[in-house]
Amino acid sequence: MKQNKPVAGGKKATTAPKSTPKKSPQKKQTAVVKERAAMVNHQKAAILLFASALFLGFIVFIEGQSIWTSLHNSILGLFGYCAFLWPLMLIYLAAICAFEKPIDSVVNSLLGIAAFIILIAGAIHIFANNDSYLRDESIGLQISAAWNERVNTPNGGVFGAIIGGAIAKLFGKIGAQITVILVSSVILMFVTKTTLVTLFKLTSMPFKKINNVAAEIKTKSNETRAKEGIPEIPEISQAPIKSFNPPKVIDKTEPVGEFFVMPPLEEPILVNPAKAKKENTATGIDFSQIEINIPNFKTHKSGKMDTAPSTQSDVDAEFQQKNKLQDKAADETFNEKSTDDFRSYKLPPIECLSPAAKQSTVGSDEELRMNGQKLIDTLDSFGIQAKILMITKGPSVTRYELQPSPGVRINRITKLADDIALALAATSVRIEAPIPNKSAIGVEIPNRTRTNVSLREIIESEQFRTSKSKLNIALGKDITGNAIYADLDKMPHLLIAGTTGSGKSVCMNSMIVSLLFNATPDEVKLLLIDPKQGVELGPYNGIAHLEVPVVEDARKAAGALSWAVTEVINRYKIFNENKVRNISAYNDLAEKTDGMKKLHRIVIFIDELNDLMMLAPHEVEDSICRLAQMARAAGIHLVIATQRPSVDVITGVIKANIPSRIALSVPSNVDSRTIIDTNGAEKLLGNGDMLFSPVGIAKPIRLQGCFISNKDIEKTVGYIKSQSQADYDEEIIKDIDSRTIEVKKKGAANVSSDDTDREDELLSKAMEVIVDAQAASTTFLQRKLKIGYARAANLIDTLEERRIVGPPDGSKPRNVLVSKQQWIEMYALNDDSFYESDES
Repeated sequence: MKQNKPVAGGKKATTAPKSTPKKSPQKKQTAVVKERAAMVNHQKAAILLFASALFLGFIVFIEGQSIWTSLHNSILGLFGYCAFLWPLMLIYLAAICAFEKPIDSVVNSLLGIAAFIILIAGAIHIFANNDSYLRDESIGLQISAAWNERVNTPNGGVFGAIIGGAIAKLFGKIGAQITVILVSSVILMFVTKTTLVTLFKLTSMPFKKINNVAAEIKTKSNETRAKEGIPEIPEISQAPIKSFNPPKVIDKTEPVGEFFVMPPLEEPILVNPAKAKKENTATGIDFSQIEINIPNFKTHKSGKMDTAPSTQSDVDAEFQQKNKLQDKAADETFNEKSTDDFRSYKLPPIECLSPAAKQSTVGSDEELRMNGQKLIDTLDSFGIQAKILMITKGPSVTRYELQPSPGVRINRITKLADDIALALAATSVRIEAPIPNKSAIGVEIPNRTRTNVSLREIIESEQFRTSKSKLNIALGKDITGNAIYADLDKMPHLLIAGTTGSGKSVCMNSMIVSLLFNATPDEVKLLLIDPKQGVELGPYNGIAHLEVPVVEDARKAAGALSWAVTEVINRYKIFNENKVRNISAYNDLAEKTDGMKKLHRIVIFIDELNDLMMLAPHEVEDSICRLAQMARAAGIHLVIATQRPSVDVITGVIKANIPSRIALSVPSNVDSRTIIDTNGAEKLLGNGDMLFSPVGIAKPIRLQGCFISNKDIEKTVGYIKSQSQADYDEEIIKDIDSRTIEVKKKGAANVSSDDTDREDELLSKAMEVIVDAQAASTTFLQRKLKIGYARAANLIDTLEERRIVGPPDGSKPRNVLVSKQQWIEMYALNDDSFYESDES
């Protein structure tokens, strides 16, 4: 009340009301500013976290190049499969920041989720490995294995090996599994702030819903039965059927019924096209008549060998039948007794090779169902009517066998490969039109998840085990899941071509190991040529199967091929003396005659033909052609690989003498035609996806090449070395070295003679131009002779040494020391003494 008096508190009365309004708005304004600043900071943090999540997700899911690849491999190596959870964690934190949660909540969530992900990595490591591995192997070795096999096998990365390995060491595998599940559940409840009451409610909710639905059904049923005049069994299920039963015809306007009916398959089921219903059209198809062929890629256990699927496509059956017929007349020396040196030699056990990984078929039929419908819809959108006869899922691709309607030309479908790939979101689509021995067109679509084919599967197959030949090489599996191998004795040579990363080296290693599993050192010898300094074939050094150490020098490789040609000629002389035609007949004679020594087979592997053709093209091409023409009867076979399938590397002469070829992924159809004389290799997926074109088969066969790891190679080589060491023939090594010296001298002579002739011609022209113009400079020679600066400068220096021009004089042209008359006389008399005389 005293503040309202006008006299006593005039100033105070006016001061008090003024001071209060001034402070209150300032405080409110400051609070609003701070609140807005905090909100902006939260939104900025949310944006940064979301962008980081996207960036990390791209790194984890996409393999790039350079630093990107290093980051990709490092993250997978550290966290394994749990690397895919980190982007989700960052998105969750971004959502927390976007809703302006307190910073303490964000930090707690970050720590909790990080601990949860690391525990999940440990759980993956524990569940993915067996008890003996977790118990016996050290944690350091487990960490190293997790880092090295981060891409090939499912693991929890380095952190998973540390956490999972330590827990497994403490509690054993079962105790570790229980521990990580309990701890992970507790951490997840803390992060999501889930109480036990909430958890019990969530778990009991489905049961309550089921009880409620059952009670409602029971109540409605009782009410229906209680009504009078209504029969207990509805007439809709019987009465209409008695009165009207029309034939089933699918109209174009009706929705398509069930797409596929796929019972559990133990073996592939081939469809009979004659049983397809006539009423099937492009837009209305009864897909229940279509059979799905999903081969059962089983994991082979130690000591048990499962046979390959008995059902084969007609092309593959033809190829395998030829092998079986030729096996009857094969070389009997493959079953001969070993010599004294290798009588106790044992072939490597199958346990040296890793077993095949288990195939997951979850969602396979659904994916085939969707892709088949999209394929039919795409063709229908372009006015093409067709129906699907059969679907076969292979290791890397799925083949849809189409039968076009009458009057539809094949090229109308083949031209739509890119459109089909776009509709199915596939990287590439290969169309085989028509499929050999079938009235159908094959559309091959890549699988979203590819299945690796292990070398062990092929070697354990019934066909490979029962074959008598010792020159069988494992190739892979075809689309129907059949194990495919080839006999080098019948091919008789093989050419492999594909870009870097397409699987050439793995293919060659599989072939070499196949021979090691099938033949003793006295039956088959190897000559390995690796111009890449033994990077690929170097691990085989020291095994008894090698004729000489792995050849790593390109010019020495030319010498080795030259020795092989001489060996062929020497063997033919031996055959002539003993009146036999080939190595098979000679070994048969040697087995019956005392004192005669049998001849072993020789397989020559060349890892990179391009490098040899660059350094010694004439010698290498001549040797390869002579070997390809004559070496089969002598028991010598070639397996050549190159990453540059161009006509200057794979020449016409080489192609004509090597009819069996393998084309891996190539960049263009030109390269594909260079290898297998047809298109298709440019549509391959890489990583062992190949087209195999053996001699005698009209069209190439698509295969998924078998895979062998470096660890399997080391085990196999180690087992062989434990029985016998390499005993190289010193005479052969000296012969190859002497031939290498001749090749180097011949190459140097050719290069020097060519260069000398060209230099003499240019020097003569340069002298004529300079003397005629009485002016000498480097730029002058460049213009007149149309050569580069370096060559023009070298010519000027040579002319100065021969006293044709004087020394340089700054920016002025050099003085010409020979007159035109002297040059004419010198040219006419060819007086070389002029160059040797001293300057007067």
